[in-house]
Amino acid sequence: MDSTDRRILDLLQQDARLTNAEIAERVNLTASSVFERVRKLQEQGVIQRFTVQVDAAALGKPLTAFIRLTVAYDERQAAGVAALAADPDVLECYSVAGEDCYILKTRVSSPAELEALIHRIRGRLTVLRSVTMIALSAVKEGGALSTGEGAPAVSSGKNGKR
Repeated sequence: MDSTDRRILDLLQQDARLTNAEIAERVNLTASSVFERVRKLQEQGVIQRFTVQVDAAALGKPLTAFIRLTVAYDERQAAGVAALAADPDVLECYSVAGEDCYILKTRVSSPAELEALIHRIRGRLTVLRSVTMIALSAVKEGGALSTGEGAPAVSSGKNGKR
């Protein structure tokens, strides 16, 4: 991956709807060269998917919470973790080092829906300890990965919106 690939990645992280022609103009290539580079980046697994950032509150999911879990590594663990990964209310799930085993990020409609999620988790895993933190606001969310090319993209406004 060269500096041009990294510049293309920076542009796509800022706006995945840019056309190959628009990207080509910014990186001094032809549109067909950009198309080929993006295809190769996809084949290599560098670009995993193209997506859209949605306003969760507009979809009725204004409450962000993080759940720290310490679980028993028993016969329920593997299936329970698979169920967490498949749960539509769990946006992200990380296996972590330290005193916790997993950290989850969730978006839900209400405290009652958060409580229902916690009950589902406890029904699927042997939870030894859980700590739930409700986010009051997002200072930064959905940031782009730095490619090391040039200055990082700066967005104006809350939640990385331009």
